[in-house]
Amino acid sequence: MVTVDREVFLDAGLSATARLLYIVVLAAADHVVPAKQIPALVGLPDGEAVEPFLQELDKAGLVDLGEHLGQPLATTVSPQPRPGERRSHPCVPCEGCGECSCRYMTGRCKPCDDADRAEARLRQEVARWKAQREAGATYAKGSSGARLHRWDCPSLENPDKVMARLSEVRELSSYIGHPRLPELFTAEELRAKGCRTRRCAICGPDPL
Repeated sequence: MVTVDREVFLDAGLSATARLLYIVVLAAADHVVPAKQIPALVGLPDGEAVEPFLQELDKAGLVDLGEHLGQPLATTVSPQPRPGERRSHPCVPCEGCGECSCRYMTGRCKPCDDADRAEARLRQEVARWKAQREAGATYAKGSSGARLHRWDCPSLENPDKVMARLSEVRELSSYIGHPRLPELFTAEELRAKGCRTRRCAICGPDPL
């Protein structure tokens, strides 16, 4: 089933052939329809005859015929007309990597935006960890909380390890998350909580 926007279907500014072409291209977007079959489906002799009607749809914001940096040449169809400022504009490169940013935020592609957010989270984690150390925390609990560690236990994440990942964040195009730095505690905080967690055999933290 193909659903067509009412305003598009009734747009008197579009020729009947352009509207039919739009419906065919929209339907073909979800199915493997060879491009050479599209002219016959709209009653046109060949691809050259289709071109003026594609240009008509492009001006109406219903398809995108522009070339985009780092993207294969293709006709992109929109379920609804794109806003005027997004119609037939030159490709806007991402300020981070130089690839196309037109399908996300102008000037910032999704992979780079994801990396920005991941980096911000990493820096917040490091700031929190350092603040706890400055407050005198010498004990740590990992993500599972199953063992009590010294703050510098080699089995735990630390700021140096986490900061080393910042360059990796920029290199990965589908970065999702990162290991959390351990929560740090002072001996007084743990005694107040009645902590009875087993001590790590690797770092051997002082008994409470």
